[in-house]
Order: sequence, then C-alpha cells, then structure tokens
Amino acid sequence: MKKLLSFAAAVAMSLPAMAQTAATDTISAVYPGGDKEMAKYINANLRYPQTALRNGIEGVVSVRFKVSASGLLSDFTVVRLVDPDLETEAIRLVKGMPSWTPATLGGKPVESTGLLKIPFILPE
Repeated sequence: MKKLLSFAAAVAMSLPAMAQTAATDTISAVYPGGDKEMAKYINANLRYPQTALRNGIEGVVSVRFKVSASGLLSDFTVVRLVDPDLETEAIRLVKGMPSWTPATLGGKPVESTGLLKIPFILPE
C-alpha cells in the first residue's frame, strides 16, 4: 500500500495546472501549500475501488479540469480511460480538492487548465 501512495503522490505532482497562454509573465495555478500538501491530500483521500481490487485492475487515470481565476475547480474530464470504477474515483478525488491558488498573467488571476495523473496500483 505504501508503494501505491508514494507513486500516486509523485505522478500527481508531475503535471501542475498551466495557464492557457504562453506569456513569459504567467505563473501556473498551484495546489494550496504546493506539491507536498497535494501529495498528503492524495495519500489521505485516495480510495481504491473494491471491484477493481477484486478484479486486479490497475492503471493511471488522467483528469483534466479548469482552475478559475478565483481558484475553484470545475469541468472535470477523464482524458485517459482505464476502468469506470477507477475513473469515478479519480474524478471524486480531484473534485474534493480545496480551491487552488489561481494562475496569474501579468500579476492578475486568470483561468487555467490543470491535468493530474492519478495512478491506481494494486498493493503487493
């Protein structure tokens, strides 16, 4: 189980929300407290679906979402399909996150898009 949680945190942190522009004065949206706090959230809240456990299903579910200029998350979409139960859990996990610090462009908050990869690895 420890392997699952460590891997989940590492992959989830690898793709922060990015502003939808290539401007050089753009700062990406971030989870409150940064990557370490996001890893704690994922480790504490990820629930491996029982059906997937029983059937030996694992994989990485990619979830895309919007981060509003106020930091609220919305428009959750699975972009890498694996298994319906894993996808449902990944969406639940991301939807439950607190508001993020929004991306900024020229010092002003802007809407951006985030992508998190949520790995589901069977415990050894």
